[in-house]
This record gives sequence, C-alpha cells and structure tokens, in this order.
Amino acid sequence: MTRRVRVGAAQLGPHQESSTPEEILARLLALLEQAIAERVQVLVYPELALTTYFPKRIRSDAARFFSTAMPAPMVAPLFERAREAGIAFHLGYAERTADGRQFNTAVYVDERGEVVGKYRKLHLPGLADGPSARPGAVYEPYYFAHGDTGFQAFQTTHAQVGIAICQDRRFPETYRALALDGAELVLIGYNTPAGPLAYEQNELVMRAGAYSNSVFVVGVAKAGTEDGVELIGGSCVIDPFGQVLARAATTADELVTTSVDVDQARAARERWNFLGRRHPGHYTSLTEPVRVPETKSRLR
Repeated sequence: MTRRVRVGAAQLGPHQESSTPEEILARLLALLEQAIAERVQVLVYPELALTTYFPKRIRSDAARFFSTAMPAPMVAPLFERAREAGIAFHLGYAERTADGRQFNTAVYVDERGEVVGKYRKLHLPGLADGPSARPGAVYEPYYFAHGDTGFQAFQTTHAQVGIAICQDRRFPETYRALALDGAELVLIGYNTPAGPLAYEQNELVMRAGAYSNSVFVVGVAKAGTEDGVELIGGSCVIDPFGQVLARAATTADELVTTSVDVDQARAARERWNFLGRRHPGHYTSLTEPVRVPETKSRLR
C-alpha cells in the first residue's frame, strides 16, 4: 500500500514595495486555483509570502508588514477557498504576538482550514543593528526574535509534516531534528538574494538534507527582482534519495507539481537507517554551548 500525495510548490515572483495586499492576495488565489485544477492536495507558499522581503533594509514603517492573527484579514479569502476545495497549505508570514514579540513564522493549514502546525524561524541571518554599507546586507535579527517553537513534526492527513524557513535549510541539524521527530515531508520557504553559487547551494543543502534524513523536501522561493534585490528561484520537490522530482523554470509566479509516495521515506530509512545507526554518545560536542563567535553574515 502506498500513500500518494500530490504536492505543489507555489513559487511567487517579487512583491514590490508598491504591491497592495489586494494584488498579493489575487496572485496567491490564482496559484491556488491552478492547484485545484491540477488536483494538488498540499500547496506550499514561500517565506514572507504576504509582503515584500522588508528585512533587506532598516526602516521605520515595518509594523505594517506584521500579522497579529492567522488567518489575517488579508488572507481570509485564501483560507476559505482552500477549505472549500479541500486543499491543505503552508504559508510564511511576519508574526507579531499579543505581547509584542515578532517572529518569521510559517503555518500549516489543513484541508478543513484549521492551523494545525506553526513554526517560528530559528536561524536568523544578517545584522541585529545597522545599517551597513555592505552590498546585500540583511537585518532579520533586527526585526525578529529567534524562534521558540523548536523543530516539530505535525501529524496531518497526508504525512508527518515538518517546517523549516530559509536559512534553517543550511543547517544539517534542522533536518535531523525533524526526522527524529517523525517528519516525512519537510516544507521550506525562502527569500534568497542572488550571489555566487546561491542557486546551486540552495539545491545542494536541500538535497543533502533529504537524502541524509530520508525525507521528502519541498523548497519554495519568492523570486525575481524585488525592489532592486534579485532573489533566486529554484523551487523544487526532492525525494528521500536526494533526487529532484520537479523544479521551477522561471523566477515568476509558477506552480510546480508532482505526486510523491510518502512511504518512500520509510523505505529509504529501512535501506540506509541513518537515524538508527547513529552514535549519539560520540556527538556530545554538538549540544555544547556555541564557542565560535557569530559572524556578521549576510547570506540567507
């Protein structure tokens, strides 16, 4: 018996500063309608899907980019249409809590329109102060707190789902923690500035994470030139053997779909048993306090 699931990577082109919430919602809904037509069951939107990538500079008007509830009024029609169609989806957004904390967040919404999983980004790239004169500098620690949810696998109708966001995908611990918690399908949204090897490294880390932890990975970009900053595309679906099953061809709004057999994750684990053949007693240095000082990285 197999558990086949049709997944869709809903890549978004750029959201400009001038883009209105109504315009952004219309594009999200257009991708949803295409997914409905293609019988997608799990649809994945990218990181910060509701706004421009505002952490690319220090600004005084960032409050307008944060949502205090989900569904936010802006995306209530998206939740309703997905519920009517019976499609589950993943959505990244900027979250402000009731006590004023701010996070780079993603939620998993099931086919009934209920939020059944929430993840807050742990690994934040860039500078906590600024501005910097360096080209391409970003400022996520200036706007967001480090996530407090931890890496969890959420039980859903279709699979055990794990969520990571952008820079998280560059850390092998992300995939391992999710796999150890039972994840079979890992969803990753990102907004990544173009640079030397940026496209290649994006796919490299997701393929490595998929293979070394026997999980499917769906990576979804916000792409194209956004307010003068070029963001890579490369949205793709990767199987537990590290093979790319489907890949975006553009840096615009584009739906990438494929059917996956979730039970392949189990088969891969039985074949390689990377989780069972570990020797944690020899890895104690991995959980010791960080001794390497944080660098002022601008990579995402």
